[in-house]
Amino acid sequence: MNISSGCIVEYNAKGSMPEIGAVLSSAAGTIRLLLLNGKETNIPEKKVLYSTKRGVIPTSDRERCKQLLIEANNKRNEVAAQINLEELHELLAGEPKGYTFEEIAEFIFSKDDEDSVAAMLRKLSEDRIYFKSKNDLFTPVSEDDLKQAIEQQNKKEQAEKEEAELIDGLKKLSEGKIAEALNGHINSLKEYAACGEEANLPKRLQNAIEKSGISVPVKMFRALVSAGLLNEDENLEVIRYRLPTEFSKEQITEAQKICETGLNTSERKDLTGLKVWAIDTPESKDRDDAFSFEQDDNGNFTLWVHISDPAEVIKPDDLLDKEAKCRGTSVYMPDARIHMLPDNLSENFLSLDEKNVRGALSFKMTFDSLCNLIDFEIIESVIQIEKATDYDSANSILNDDEWLKSAYDFSQKLKQKRVENGAVIIPRQPEPEVKVRDGVITVELRDRDCLCAGMISEFMIWTNHVAAEWFKKNDIPCLYRSQDGDENTKKEFKEEFDALAFWQALRTFRKTVVGTAANKHFSLGVNSYTQITSPLRRYSDLVLHRQIKSFIREKKNFYTEDELTQEVLISDISVGRAEDIMQKRERYFMLKYLKNERQTMSKQKKDLLLNGVVVDTSSNNEVTFYVDFLCGFRHCRKPDFDVSPGQKVSVKVNQIDLYDGIIRFDLLPLVN
Repeated sequence: MNISSGCIVEYNAKGSMPEIGAVLSSAAGTIRLLLLNGKETNIPEKKVLYSTKRGVIPTSDRERCKQLLIEANNKRNEVAAQINLEELHELLAGEPKGYTFEEIAEFIFSKDDEDSVAAMLRKLSEDRIYFKSKNDLFTPVSEDDLKQAIEQQNKKEQAEKEEAELIDGLKKLSEGKIAEALNGHINSLKEYAACGEEANLPKRLQNAIEKSGISVPVKMFRALVSAGLLNEDENLEVIRYRLPTEFSKEQITEAQKICETGLNTSERKDLTGLKVWAIDTPESKDRDDAFSFEQDDNGNFTLWVHISDPAEVIKPDDLLDKEAKCRGTSVYMPDARIHMLPDNLSENFLSLDEKNVRGALSFKMTFDSLCNLIDFEIIESVIQIEKATDYDSANSILNDDEWLKSAYDFSQKLKQKRVENGAVIIPRQPEPEVKVRDGVITVELRDRDCLCAGMISEFMIWTNHVAAEWFKKNDIPCLYRSQDGDENTKKEFKEEFDALAFWQALRTFRKTVVGTAANKHFSLGVNSYTQITSPLRRYSDLVLHRQIKSFIREKKNFYTEDELTQEVLISDISVGRAEDIMQKRERYFMLKYLKNERQTMSKQKKDLLLNGVVVDTSSNNEVTFYVDFLCGFRHCRKPDFDVSPGQKVSVKVNQIDLYDGIIRFDLLPLVN
């Protein structure tokens, strides 16, 4: 091939399509080319696929050379677009041999029409359906191969068309428009907004998202909100974890059958003569615990704790059991509740509601006058709840109701008994109660240990302890919760909450361990401990109830140790998921509340300041502090003034990002 200055060549570049260039010079097997963009490049001569036989472009005038090259390129593209390879295939398929592109071009073009010959090269390189290429020869494909290739090409074109429609639909999404092309993909788009790159998307949709301009998950979220497909306060964690929020028709029907069948009381001990109260949080609708309290003439105390009995009607591996195991626990959020069991069971048939007769597992605990536990028993019972109320209401009548006051005083003696046994009683930080009603966010700080809330908490601790002792006494497989501790690290705490003392105590506590051996729970001050008091809300408690009921009725274990461990481990995965969802949802609305407050303060040209206490300055760059309003520990960069543990400070809220759940602070000196 004689290539000289001014020739136009088609050469093999990086892609499958040849590229055009004008030869500026040629020497020692290397060709210097002028490209369409006016730049130069050097290529080996062996990469040239086709060249004009002589120089057709003057190279002395670079701009003129470039313009003529562009014109030649456009002409070749126009000619290539008009070539019908299907007709050429019909013409040549009868004699399936290899042809050079020049030979194929001669069937429809003049041999000297170099632009048309180059156009044929381009067409054959672009469309490989009708001719296959090997060793610089093009051979007509067989009829079967042609049919298959056309089908593949049609599929490719259809896929490209659908992808283009998806891209267009995604761009319109930000304008609040929902294109028909997005039908069937809405849930995937929601998942992408929640999960980002971890979302499991169809490949075509993934490609479209990357090309649409809204490939950043937060942009996708905002586009979906703009189109009305997501609420601005959408719970993305529910989407991210694929948490089921509804029960199927079959599950609801099964629950309804249970309600209609009613409670069989024939083999239960009748405890309807006991005075039974249920006290819970103000928002509680699924009451799963209640208590009774008595004191005899000898000064002995009897505490009954009655726990709802879903194990009576939720049978292993049935429809509702599988769903409960999948959910693991009920999920309580400021704006919604997702129950472990259908509402007609958890909020009605099984809930320990006022004036209703209910089945229960009743834990009878007898204490002597010094509050030593002298006897305990677990009974399948039937009870009637005299009163169901909330902590605030119970507190308001505490001093006026002699029976309730006696129960409360007794709970304080039980608490002291645990202290004598080594319990670490630290006044806990208040608990923020975040509620959302009709779009309005309210935040109240609630004392978790206050009066009746502390009384019920104490009763539950003893019930869980007694259950653990019952399992141990009868040698029944159980999952115990234990915690190691060092008696030498114990210290006395003030009666009121102290952020620094609480922080220091937390750092000495060891993690609670779940296992099949009954060991001491150090911080609670009991020799064994398990959890059985929330079977309506926690699947692991429901499982242990089955173990209890099986032994009471048949003196045998329902689960082996391995089976019990497996059942609870499966549900605990879901529990971890639910806890994460609840924490992040509460955090979201807390941050939104603060963001609204910050905007209000900003209009007044003021900073949003919260009260805080420094608890740790050991880091070189950061300081850890307690924020009163958030009831939690946070950290930020060290301020430009000296701080020390225990020092009160003002906490300035600098930035709040609701999508990522980020809040940033600066510390300021406390101004009196």
